[in-house]
Amino acid sequence: MSNDVISFEQHDGLGVLTLNRPERLNAIDHDMLRALHAFWDERRRDYNCRVIVITGAGRGFCAGLDLKASGNQGAWQPGVGPVQDVFTFQEDIAEIVIKMRRCPQPIIAAVNGPATGGGLSFAIASDMRIGVEQARFACSYINLGLSGCDVGSSYFLPKIVGAAHAADMIYSGRLVEAAEAREIGLLNRIITSDQLIDACREAAELWMRRSSPLGLRLSKEVLNETVTGISMENALKLENRNQVLATQTDDAREARTAWAEHRDPNWRDH
Repeated sequence: MSNDVISFEQHDGLGVLTLNRPERLNAIDHDMLRALHAFWDERRRDYNCRVIVITGAGRGFCAGLDLKASGNQGAWQPGVGPVQDVFTFQEDIAEIVIKMRRCPQPIIAAVNGPATGGGLSFAIASDMRIGVEQARFACSYINLGLSGCDVGSSYFLPKIVGAAHAADMIYSGRLVEAAEAREIGLLNRIITSDQLIDACREAAELWMRRSSPLGLRLSKEVLNETVTGISMENALKLENRNQVLATQTDDAREARTAWAEHRDPNWRDH
């Protein structure tokens, strides 16, 4: 899959989505927003793709909304008033992070440069973030006279970095450099630029080796629910259901057989 604003390559279960407007630090315009909606919709039933890496072309991950393009693109929702048009556009940007969490594939953000505004939201809606030393993050909405909470930042950030660090980022809109991002848990790892995609690929391959296709999908499903804040009892119900479902697959039977054949003979069940 490829078009002017995003590209997608898939091999052996791993798909790499690249935001492709490098001349604008991969900022989001109308065409990219439409393409991203179509992309995430297609992943819902894509059983050949097991893990997705999202990154940006050039020197940036995603600089958020392309403000320079805004006045030249026309209405997002033709035929309605200006308030309805802006509100529909806002809803459709926010819907992207819903679709990212709804898609069954775990997502790794390969943060190759600035991730600000909506770009920050794409990164924190991912399951894991590996970045380079040039990675920078900001809730830049507040710098435009808006609320600092936008496109899921008020939901994801406190869960990733804690309420105090999230408040600092949201209230100030300041740039958080890679070293600080690693310290507060916003980045899982910092890697060199030439090794970034390989590091993401290695993480994805480990997930795919250790888990069956269904097991990986069910794991993301439960994590989505528990992060939302369900009770322990409901989390256990989901885990119980998913474990029973997974036991009925050929992958699970093969895994149990392989484990039994290769386990340490000195290990004992207790």
